[in-house]
Amino acid sequence: MSASIDVRPDGVGIITMNNAPVNSLSQSLVSSFKQEFPKLVNDPKVKAIVVTGANGFFCGGAEITEFALVVARGPEAFKDSPPTQSLCEMVDMIDHSPKTTVAAVNGQALGGGLEVALACHYRVASPKAAVGFPEVNLGILPGGQGTQRLPRVAPLQPAMQMILLGKPVPIKEAQKNGIVDVVAKGADVVAEAAAFSLGNPPNPISKRPVPFMNRLMAGMGALEQGELMAANQAPGMVAPAAIVNCLRAACSKMSFEEGLAVEAHEFTKLVFGVQSGALRHLFFAERLAQKVPGVDVPPAPLKKVGILGAGLMGGGIAMCFAEKGIPVVLKDAQQDWLDDGLKKVHALWQGQAQRGRITEEKFKQLTGLVRPTLRYEDFGDVDMVVEAVPEIMDLKKQVFLDMEKHMRPDALICTNTSGLNIDDIASVLKDPSRVMGCHFFSPANVMQLLENVRTAKASARTLATGMAMGKLIGKKAVMVGNCDGFVGNRMIAPYAAEAKMLFEEGADIELIDEAAVEFGMAMGPMSLGDLVGQELFWKQRKAAGDMKKQTKTYFGPYELTDWLCEQGRFGQKTPDPKIKATGRGIFIHRGRDKVVDPEVNAKMAEIRKMKGMPTRKIGKEEIIERLFFPLINEGFRILEEGYCARPSDVDMVYIFGYGFPPAKGGPMFYAEHYVGLPKLLERLKVYAEQAKQRYSSNPAYLPVDYFEPSKLLEACASRHGTKVQPGVSLVETVLRQLRSGDSGTGPFSKL
Repeated sequence: MSASIDVRPDGVGIITMNNAPVNSLSQSLVSSFKQEFPKLVNDPKVKAIVVTGANGFFCGGAEITEFALVVARGPEAFKDSPPTQSLCEMVDMIDHSPKTTVAAVNGQALGGGLEVALACHYRVASPKAAVGFPEVNLGILPGGQGTQRLPRVAPLQPAMQMILLGKPVPIKEAQKNGIVDVVAKGADVVAEAAAFSLGNPPNPISKRPVPFMNRLMAGMGALEQGELMAANQAPGMVAPAAIVNCLRAACSKMSFEEGLAVEAHEFTKLVFGVQSGALRHLFFAERLAQKVPGVDVPPAPLKKVGILGAGLMGGGIAMCFAEKGIPVVLKDAQQDWLDDGLKKVHALWQGQAQRGRITEEKFKQLTGLVRPTLRYEDFGDVDMVVEAVPEIMDLKKQVFLDMEKHMRPDALICTNTSGLNIDDIASVLKDPSRVMGCHFFSPANVMQLLENVRTAKASARTLATGMAMGKLIGKKAVMVGNCDGFVGNRMIAPYAAEAKMLFEEGADIELIDEAAVEFGMAMGPMSLGDLVGQELFWKQRKAAGDMKKQTKTYFGPYELTDWLCEQGRFGQKTPDPKIKATGRGIFIHRGRDKVVDPEVNAKMAEIRKMKGMPTRKIGKEEIIERLFFPLINEGFRILEEGYCARPSDVDMVYIFGYGFPPAKGGPMFYAEHYVGLPKLLERLKVYAEQAKQRYSSNPAYLPVDYFEPSKLLEACASRHGTKVQPGVSLVETVLRQLRSGDSGTGPFSKL
């Protein structure tokens, strides 16, 4: 974590940032740089200076782990100087050098790394490198002078897109936009940068005026358009407005120094904001999810996989592997099912080829990687099979037995189930240690989440391979326990149930969905029901022979759903030609447009009358609380019971699988940092009493317990205000303490 210097025979001094793996700008690296750089400036033998990074990587930006220490000090500690003061001093040192400074961008230069490059008078970059400002993805902005330097070298439009959208830019594009001066011709970027430095005088960006066209575009509303673009892409984010304020300052009559003051003010405000905390939490949650307690063995290699079931789910899973170059054996029970599934997979890839996203050659390569078959014998040389047959326990047990006869004894067998007990499925095998759950989300080739399910007898090698598989195919893999509904579907059940209950009590369907969308969800619960299919749990209750049955994955009231399903109105999947509807359920769907079905409102009026339910006006605040608070409470219960390793894993499931807004950090982060645990506990008790009063006084209602507060929540709320380690949540702290003396039975209960 230091900077080292060297002087070449031609008199060019080289200062190298070294902090593996991405040369992040930790406090120690910045301090070392500030100590070593003046030695080159003051050395009379040094004619010019090149700044570069070690190990083929220029600099990945700030050391994000140190943000927790900054936040722990509180905003009062930064009244006189911003949190980025030390980095800005390093940047100024490079900028003010009397000797020409050149950045040898030998790999990625991101965030603070690009700011270091822009501090140099010139930039020479490898053709394989990339530059970017990803800070907006953490709810902050480039705080090391990036918002003031970039508009002085690049046109406003690409500069604005870089900072507002946070996407990296290839070097050729960066050169075109003036961010990079020279693209190196050979592999030795440092040598080319050194030669360039000897032939060019100092030219600090801080002394350059903002180009006239950038000022003109800013005055004509380009910045406001950029902010709108960012809002459409990531609704509810606060960082884009702050970024626009900084760019506006750069393009105004303010001096460079005055613009830096605006940047420092906006950065400090953002870094102490709850939204930035939420996004940093998500950043670390992704890393932590890969660390599964009790799993410390290497995964098995995956050179060839099998997929059992060529339906929508199986076909999508096959695409995931083929797109990473892994050969796939795709099996189904009938030739027509297999042909239909393969046809749909090929059509999706053909569509990508037609839109120019893949070449025709790539299309042929992908289709060649998927081999269709009707024979179990063709699974003989695969390393893993992912089973994706219908959710019928007897069927899954039978196909497991059939696979076992023809697969290698060391090959893994994974089931893509959304709720069946995987231990029961695995029990039919001679070696259940080779089994785990791999719950893909539909469509599997698009959705990011993979809920890996830890079964009772799964070996550490099996679990390690399942997690490695998720990473291999680009999924956000989270290990969860084998409970009813796992994490995601178990938590969504009270959310869906309360949406129906709110409707019965008098809330308009449109208002319920509108409240959820304003909260940040991609769609409301009523629209989600039509998308997923209203018949899912109706069929399960019919199969069980108990239409009043409730489980952890579904609750009443059922009357409206049952009526819809009896009419054959499952949602988007069931068109009604009589009314020219492409789908019919809660809504009448016509293409992308939808309206609430008037017959649904009429039926609900009948249901209310039959149940003796008086209606009342319900506001959005109550809707949000009743939708999300029991969902969060179920998350606490899952942690309490030991079916998830950590609160951040719950957040990962909900952000990447269910559309929970990233700016709120996930349900567990939202509970602690937005709502407050004491308030959550208090409101749950209120709604628990109301629910109990309803079902105990009216036999038309089924009992529900999802408002009854979790013991873990009660323990956390009682310790509200307790100081915790920087970067660690109160919920996680209390959970660790409780688990240290726990006697629970969940797979993570004693870890």
